[in-house]
Amino acid sequence: MEDLIGKIFGEYRLIKLIGSGGMANVFLAEQTTLKRSAAVKVLKPSLMQASGERVVTRFRQEAMTAAALNHPNIVQVYTIGEEGEYHYIAQEFVQGNDLASILKSQGPPQLSTALHIMKQMAAALSVAGKAGVVHRDIKPDNVLVNKKGTVKIADFGLAQLQTCPEDLGLTQEGTTLGTPLYMSPEQVRGQDLDQRSDIYSFGITSYQILCGQTPFSGKTGTGIAVQHVTTMAPPLSGERPDLPDVVCRMVHCMMAKRRSNRYQSATEILTDIKTLQTAVKQGRSLDLVRLPELIRIEQATVEPKSDLDLEIGDSGTKEPDRSDDSSESPDLQTIEARQISTRQSAQLIHDGRQWVTLPSWEESADDDVGIGRRRPEFEEMDLTPMVDVTFLLLIFFMITAAFDLQKKFDVAPSKSEESAMTTTIEETDDFAVKVEIGRDNKVYIGEEVVESYREIENVLTAARIGNAELELQLRIDPASRHEMRMRVNDAGTQAGFSRIRSTFGDIE
Repeated sequence: MEDLIGKIFGEYRLIKLIGSGGMANVFLAEQTTLKRSAAVKVLKPSLMQASGERVVTRFRQEAMTAAALNHPNIVQVYTIGEEGEYHYIAQEFVQGNDLASILKSQGPPQLSTALHIMKQMAAALSVAGKAGVVHRDIKPDNVLVNKKGTVKIADFGLAQLQTCPEDLGLTQEGTTLGTPLYMSPEQVRGQDLDQRSDIYSFGITSYQILCGQTPFSGKTGTGIAVQHVTTMAPPLSGERPDLPDVVCRMVHCMMAKRRSNRYQSATEILTDIKTLQTAVKQGRSLDLVRLPELIRIEQATVEPKSDLDLEIGDSGTKEPDRSDDSSESPDLQTIEARQISTRQSAQLIHDGRQWVTLPSWEESADDDVGIGRRRPEFEEMDLTPMVDVTFLLLIFFMITAAFDLQKKFDVAPSKSEESAMTTTIEETDDFAVKVEIGRDNKVYIGEEVVESYREIENVLTAARIGNAELELQLRIDPASRHEMRMRVNDAGTQAGFSRIRSTFGDIE
């Protein structure tokens, strides 16, 4: 392409080259009428030579569609035109940097910053989805961040021009290699695309924002693209163990291999991200946050019962192209089914009750997991009665344990009980070691006065040597401390006395 610096394209004067891609060169330009900066993309003549007027027609149609999108998080298209042999598109100039360069130089941002970026991307995709516009190439290179931190997605509706139907751009190196890193499975298969394809690419981009790398990599574009169809993405929690589980689940929901298992619109993603941001601002733990849209999808997600089942689209009719689902390998489906069943096995709380999902299927001697076995359908079971019974049993065992302790360690009774206890307990002088606890909390064993636990245990151990049938008789002054009574009782047990009797009475 000849030097275009200084050329006038319509009302735009090209100032300098600021970027180059597979389909166009990008120039910083001045809009002479409004005296403002603009970015002018000039279609490469070589692309026209390869595809002719077909590319120009698509260029115009896609650019006009993108120009209809007006949102703070979308790079605004100003005009489309041609100057001689050159076709161009003039759009908003964003003073900042692309997200790919930021991640490369600064690494993954903090979670709050990542959610801020993801929220703005979801807002842009939500507007595009409602307008029926599919970007087809969501990736960090097409996400611009200005100096104020505002995120703007560029090239809406233009990405289709970067991949020719003949080779899908998978064999090209350099700038086009970025596309296979973020392609949805249906895009790799060459199927018709809807906004759920952008959601998949958004999920891959979010994965990279949060951990600094894409889930798939390889030496060639083809090798990378195939992984989107055949390989499950490595768990995000493995790359960032500090991330809350709910954030990882949200990203993996975007990256589901089947369109029906993903978020169905960017609006749903936007709702859940706002819920996360609110929790972060309030200082709440994200481990306790329940995302309404994510939970709804996880509960509604049911894996197909066979590899030949077709995906049901938004209209409720089966898509005519069977390759969307049938081309997935059984191993891949088995892995995804296990991930879904793991999520569904978590307890749910709603309507004041506790619920748990349990697998239900008929056991068969010929069946085996992953080899033609019918995948389980999940049923809800009310656990509230079981929780109530468990609580009652716990109270029963606590009361029983309390009675056992009362039998083992007698506590001083009230004044009205002292005479009854004194009369019902017999003292056997010939086969007993007598211990008194006075009101001064001194312990008298025979003629000896002891105080510490170790002294009491040693004396009682010596007294018991040679006669294992001895019992320990305690006479306790009601004014003594309870702690001293327990000290003597424990020492007697350690000394080997299996029978300990207690009486209460004044000790001078």
